[in-house]
Amino acid sequence: MELNERFELMYASAKRSTRLAIQVGLLIVFSGALFYWNGYQRLAEMTWFIILFPVTACIKLVFRTNVLLTFNESVRCRRLVWYECTLGLVMIGTFTLLNMMILFREAYVPGVLLACSLVLIGIVASSNLDRRLKQVDAYHVTHRLYSRGKVGHFD
Repeated sequence: MELNERFELMYASAKRSTRLAIQVGLLIVFSGALFYWNGYQRLAEMTWFIILFPVTACIKLVFRTNVLLTFNESVRCRRLVWYECTLGLVMIGTFTLLNMMILFREAYVPGVLLACSLVLIGIVASSNLDRRLKQVDAYHVTHRLYSRGKVGHFD
């Protein structure tokens, strides 16, 4: 499968996942609003700040992983895709932990620093995995190529 075909499949999948993430996100926001209006402010805060982002981000991540797994049957390529998915889940979990520490106002200064450093390490590791995927699969659509293609500058 060529690069253009892969990009089109990834773009179509991203549109579907965005639609689903918006629908689920609105459901979470409205349920948090119901909690808030019924006097459960702490439960509403937990719904908005701890549940909303991880659920919508996991939807996007699962859709991307499923599409990437269909492109290449190589064991090495599939392993790298699963590493990227696992790394994404760890970053989502770290972000959720950071939100929980801030929301519950515990001694969170060291935790915030640790979570921020883990997210930065995750971003660097994700770009390294993306580069390794490009080495294994010549037609891999990198994050940079995908973001450029979305705005019409696909090379």
